Amino acid sequence: MFDHSHGEAMYFTAGTALAVLLISYAVIMLLGNKFKQNIPIALNLFVSVALSAIVTGFNPFRHLFEGPVWYIYINLVIICGMIFLTAMKWAGNLDCIAYDILINFRKRPAILLILVMVLLFFPGMVTGVGTAAVLSTGMVAVVILRICGLSNLNIAAIVAIVTSIGAAAPPVNLPAIIIASGINMPYEGFDRILWVLTLPTGLFAMFWLGWKQYKVPSIEDIEAALPKPERKNAFMPYVPFVVVVTIMVCIRAFPGEFPDIVTPMVFIVGSFVALFSGKKFNYVQACKAALSGGVFGTVCLIFVVGAVVQVTTLTGAKGLLVLTAMMVGSIAPAMMYVAMAISLPILGGVLTHLGAAVILGIPFTLAMISENQIAFVAGTSMLCVLAQLVPPSALGGYFAQELVDEPHYMPVLKKTMVPVLITIAFTMVELVFANDFAAWFVPF
Repeated sequence: MFDHSHGEAMYFTAGTALAVLLISYAVIMLLGNKFKQNIPIALNLFVSVALSAIVTGFNPFRHLFEGPVWYIYINLVIICGMIFLTAMKWAGNLDCIAYDILINFRKRPAILLILVMVLLFFPGMVTGVGTAAVLSTGMVAVVILRICGLSNLNIAAIVAIVTSIGAAAPPVNLPAIIIASGINMPYEGFDRILWVLTLPTGLFAMFWLGWKQYKVPSIEDIEAALPKPERKNAFMPYVPFVVVVTIMVCIRAFPGEFPDIVTPMVFIVGSFVALFSGKKFNYVQACKAALSGGVFGTVCLIFVVGAVVQVTTLTGAKGLLVLTAMMVGSIAPAMMYVAMAISLPILGGVLTHLGAAVILGIPFTLAMISENQIAFVAGTSMLCVLAQLVPPSALGGYFAQELVDEPHYMPVLKKTMVPVLITIAFTMVELVFANDFAAWFVPF
């Protein structure tokens, strides 16, 4: 047991806690690989952070279960957003939208690629999770892009990188929410700066990977690959989207006048509308399907992130990281930016993009406290979401690979390299000139 003093022993305790956390995480991961057991990242982090507290003489029990409470609302947004997307899928609305895009814009590749990007962005925008897009609108995008002549490798790369960037788009950006929560800052005023970061990089990725291989499909090709879907009328497949967007816009445009029913309830309303907009389906079964697979794992991981924030604050490990980052930032600011560009995506591949936001994003942000915090958190979150492409976790990348039946992931990752490097370079410019970007794109 350690003496929890405020002298030199404090740094020793914090350092020991951080070391135990990292070592135990690595050991559990290696044991899982050795015995061919797929140990969930959430479980690994939970056990590791608990051990870090116990070894340094703290009782982590209350904190392990108190920390996740702060993330209940985030998970409600994800769950309800997935229910809405699954309801749209089961009602046949997504097939109708894909068919309309192909029929109306097959001879206009620029517009078609932009619309596919919107399809891949939307689930990440409303849930904050790139895998939500892969599992919902990802298949629709795959069908459209295959009909337009793109190779499986390029399609997988597009789905992987665009859904990852979409997870940073507003209104729901989980790494930004986690970092803002960790530095006691409200998640407000992020919309414009996040659009500035995500729209150009998303468009670049779409056109870099999709433009050269695009071939105009014939009507016969389209109807052979995607039979004309059933619908009540031309507009009905879009009604649930229109309802959700209208409610969200009214809540923000008329604060105090239009009732704020909170984001999760907006998605539930949209899912009920989807019940009457297309094919009949079992709503309860759709809800169950929405929570299966990778989404449930993501929800668990977010709860564990809350425990990690709480326990690393208790042991001083988070404070030690902050102090170290501040020292590096004061001595060599350039080194701080280089460290961010490398560590957030790469170590995020081990910790996941949410774990990277907690363990690295918060210290980096506090170290650069003199910069506009909204702009800086937005840029940091962009680097975090790229971790969804990086092994061993590669949450978005592996799902995209499986979606197109590519046998290996590394060729997919190589295909994404140019858009990833461009995204990192653009984000670093935004971080270095955070105050200038904030003057233009942050409302306060």
